[in-house]
Amino acid sequence: MLSLATKFAPERLAFETAAAAGFRAAEFWLDANLLAKGDEIAAVAARFPFRYALHFPNKGPISTEALNACVALYRQLKCTAIVIHQPMFDRYGAALRELDGELDLAIENHILDQTNFDRWADRSPGLTLDVEHLWKFTLHDAPLAKLLEQVDRFLDRHAGKLHHVHLPGYVPGGEEHCPIHFSKDMASEVLTRLTNHGFKKLVVSEADSPFQTTEFLEQDVQWFEDWQATQR
Repeated sequence: MLSLATKFAPERLAFETAAAAGFRAAEFWLDANLLAKGDEIAAVAARFPFRYALHFPNKGPISTEALNACVALYRQLKCTAIVIHQPMFDRYGAALRELDGELDLAIENHILDQTNFDRWADRSPGLTLDVEHLWKFTLHDAPLAKLLEQVDRFLDRHAGKLHHVHLPGYVPGGEEHCPIHFSKDMASEVLTRLTNHGFKKLVVSEADSPFQTTEFLEQDVQWFEDWQATQR
C-alpha cells in the first residue's frame, strides 16, 4: 500500500509535529550542510515510525563526502527513493550509482512542455512524478479530465519505474505547494490510479513551510484516511 508523506528539513521539531499529526512517512529536504549531519539525522529519524525518502540537494557543488553521506543515509533509513532534479542528476547521478548501483534515483519533472515531458518519462531510469508541475507547466491548467487522462497515459507506460510522487493540493490558477486536502477531488483520483497500478511507495503532500502546522497536517491525514476507507 502506498503511504502519504509530508516533506520537511530533518529537524527534530518537524519529526515530532508530523508524527503527532498522524503521518507515518516523510521526505527530507537536504543540502550539503544537512548531509554533513547525516549520522545525527539518521539517529533522530530512527526514533520515529516513518518510511523515508530523500530529496537530493538542488544546488551544488556537492562534495564526495556529501555524496557518501547521502548514500549512507539512504541505506540507514531504508529509503524508498532519492528524489533528484535533472541538472543534479546529470552532474552527480553517475557518482551516486558508483557508490551504490541499487539506489532508486527518481528524477523529477519540472517546467516541461508535452514533448519534453514525454522525453523525460521515456529516457529517465527512475521517476518522480510531480502532479502539480504536470498540471501547471505541461498542461497549462487544463481541465481535471485532461490531467487524469495524462496520468493514465503516464502510468500505463511508466508505472514500473515510478519511485516517488509529489502531490500538492493544487487547483488551476491557485497557489503552488498547498496541502493535499486543498484539492481533494484531484488527489483522490490520482491516488486511486496509483493504487490500481500497484504503486506502493510515497505520495508526498509537498506543502510549503507555512502549512507545516499541526492543524494542516492533521487535515491531510484525516483526508487520506477517508480516502483509504473508500478503497476497502
